[in-house]
Amino acid sequence: MNACGDSAWALTAPVLLTICVCCGVLLLARWVKRQRYFPGRETFIVLHLASIWWMVAAGLEMAAQGPQCKVFWASMAWPGILAVPTFWAMFLWQYVNSVRQPLSLRTTLGLAVVPLLIWLMALSNPWHGLFYGPGTAPLSDAPGAPIRYQHGPLFYAAAAYLYLFMAFSIGVVLRAALVSYGVHRRHFMAFAVVTVFPWVANISYVVFGWMLFGFDPTPFSFAFTLLAFAWLIVGVRLFDLLPVARHLLLDALLDPVLVVDAQLRVIEANPAALKLSGLSGSWQGRPLAGWPVLGADLQVLLAAQPKAEQEQLLALANSARYFEVRIRAIERTTHRGTLVLGQMLYLRDVTQRHLSELKLAEALAVSEERLRIISDLHEQLREQALCDPLTGLYNRRYLDEFFARELALAQRERTPISLALIDLDHFKRLNDEYGHLEGDDVLKGVAQHLLENLRSSDALFRIGGEEFLLILPRADGQEARQRLDTICRSLAAHPMPTRGGARYVTLSAGLALWPEQGLALDELLQVADAALYQAKHEGRNRVCALPS
Repeated sequence: MNACGDSAWALTAPVLLTICVCCGVLLLARWVKRQRYFPGRETFIVLHLASIWWMVAAGLEMAAQGPQCKVFWASMAWPGILAVPTFWAMFLWQYVNSVRQPLSLRTTLGLAVVPLLIWLMALSNPWHGLFYGPGTAPLSDAPGAPIRYQHGPLFYAAAAYLYLFMAFSIGVVLRAALVSYGVHRRHFMAFAVVTVFPWVANISYVVFGWMLFGFDPTPFSFAFTLLAFAWLIVGVRLFDLLPVARHLLLDALLDPVLVVDAQLRVIEANPAALKLSGLSGSWQGRPLAGWPVLGADLQVLLAAQPKAEQEQLLALANSARYFEVRIRAIERTTHRGTLVLGQMLYLRDVTQRHLSELKLAEALAVSEERLRIISDLHEQLREQALCDPLTGLYNRRYLDEFFARELALAQRERTPISLALIDLDHFKRLNDEYGHLEGDDVLKGVAQHLLENLRSSDALFRIGGEEFLLILPRADGQEARQRLDTICRSLAAHPMPTRGGARYVTLSAGLALWPEQGLALDELLQVADAALYQAKHEGRNRVCALPS
């Protein structure tokens, strides 16, 4: 801005024209912002903000009287100069393809990178001289005389980037015109003219040096662009139409499409809908309820979901066919609010898919039932494999898996594990005297007694005829000894009921402690077995532990 510190300013006719064009562009952008179904709306607004930037910089350049100030504002115009064709190309692509989803923030920022870099190169031209050469100077010595720019290599690189998007824009519009018919083709040809005109002015300036008011004519060409868009919008209502709607959305579709007005009269139908209904002529204006084959069912669907826009399944009452129906309201925004003009009904034949889904659902239900049965059987087999059938306790097969898990937890948390080997006293004598059935009753009763005195983290295993193994995680030797003494005394004090009468039963137990008396399960079992032998030797009905 120091370059403009000493510059005078003049409000000339070209500057006033530029101001008028800026105001017109603002009004046009405001109108577009209020349109609900305008493809590329956000991109269109960004495009015109960029054009306003360009024209404001151009107006300031024309108003400035100092040469250095003019060159400065010429450099300031570059973000708009490059952003206009970039976002114009994106807007045309969105509009022609009816893309209403805005460009993502990442895409927008990505498209802005090159314009910003070129802007920085233009502003830093006094240091490198690659954008405007040393021959850049006023056309005359008169105050406010236009600048004749000597273009450098960076300028032509920027121009090449600009023309790349120009070519893309023209290609998009011409392709849309080629695939459309009638009034739509004329509309797109008008688009092509509007698109080409500013770029013809720019090429005339860059290549042939042609100027208007001694200045780049490109910003002034926006006056023509503004008038053209005003005619297309207000005169022929181009943006109220869906481009190539008849060809792309109706005639070219293989699925039936109906358009009904607010009174549910059919005003448009594509060939697929006419073929399905068996109609060839005199159908326009017919009430939907009287439309052959599918009209009555559609009327019921619309009555149930008058404003639904999600897909709905339609089953035709007079034939075994299914359609997926999408209902889209046709609206127009006015100064009084949103006016509903009618609805578009898009039907997709999903008969085969629906029947396949029904068969698949039936097959899945059968498979799920079979899988549930198999899972139940698998769980039963697993329980039978890991549990003792008489007492319901874990057997030796599950011992290694459980101890490995508890050992890993104890190592991680640095907590002890106590292990107790339990044997019923004189059990062989009880079996010989009262029989094996009463012996089984005793085993089940003892197992239940032990389970009732365990914590949820403890585990009890039957590892032999009358032998049990008790694992007590996070219990040290003193705690394990106290708990087993309590179990031993309680068992001896209460007779065990059996089918032949109450029998007094006692037990002997040997304790082992991890890690003091062993690191592996086999080592601990040997220590516990030796302690159990000592308990038997000392008279039974007791708990013994070997010194660590």
